[in-house]
Amino acid sequence: MAIPESQLSQWSSHWSQASSKQTHKVIRTALESYSWPKQLTYDFFLQGSYSNNTNTRGDSDVDVILKLNHAFYHDCSALSPDDQSELEKLFQSATYGWWDFRREALAALKNEFAAFVEPGNKSIKLKANPPRLAADVVVCLEYRRYISLNSFVEGITFYAPQDKRWVVNYPKEHRKNGVAKSKRTNDRYKRTVRMLKNARNYLVDTKQISHNLAPSYFLECLIYNAPDNAFKDSLQDTYCSIINWLNRDDISKAVCQNYQQYLFGTSAEQWSLNAARTLSDYLEMLWKSWD
Repeated sequence: MAIPESQLSQWSSHWSQASSKQTHKVIRTALESYSWPKQLTYDFFLQGSYSNNTNTRGDSDVDVILKLNHAFYHDCSALSPDDQSELEKLFQSATYGWWDFRREALAALKNEFAAFVEPGNKSIKLKANPPRLAADVVVCLEYRRYISLNSFVEGITFYAPQDKRWVVNYPKEHRKNGVAKSKRTNDRYKRTVRMLKNARNYLVDTKQISHNLAPSYFLECLIYNAPDNAFKDSLQDTYCSIINWLNRDDISKAVCQNYQQYLFGTSAEQWSLNAARTLSDYLEMLWKSWD
């Protein structure tokens, strides 16, 4: 028996963002009240499901970016040796870097939220204190992937102390491409992401799959790769269309929504193709076995 349209509609509904906006505002106020070094500037913005309008009821943590504006890392490996040399002449070493910025960001948050703050591997963790939600504050620098001497793709980078490595991501590219996909699909793309995230949550809650099989970021990227005509007016038709696409097409070369790397691979920022196939199988079984 098929999953009813009413159930899929419930899964696809947009969960309120009022609490996330309030959490964002409270953190911003705490940062603005801190005595930062003179002339230091930063950007502060949402990322993740709340920023991309793909949040569901189960998304409790708010992801926010705190990006220093006075230093950046770069990758110019795509340029010719001559262009690389020319570009490097324009740069100089920063006197205030990521470690300095993270230390002060931690102090700024502890100054306001005290015992609710603790340093994490990839972010500063802010525990929930209702009505304020829990938050992950990602302290980062700008990252520039140069595609020519005068053009680059903007991302972010930060150090993960426990992993002993720098992490690179492209949240603005992710958001921009998601907005474009939504427009091309008459706003059906993001409702489909929410629907399938909640279908995954149902599978986790009923102990059919593990909670770490399909992280939300990877699931959203996977759905992004579906052709635009897979997103139908009916949610039932869309669910079946996505499953048929997953069964029919070769998804091994799927890209992340930011278009800067492949979705599947061996790096920590990539997913397992076998995990995606397993999720697809369970989503299909859920459709067929719904009672």
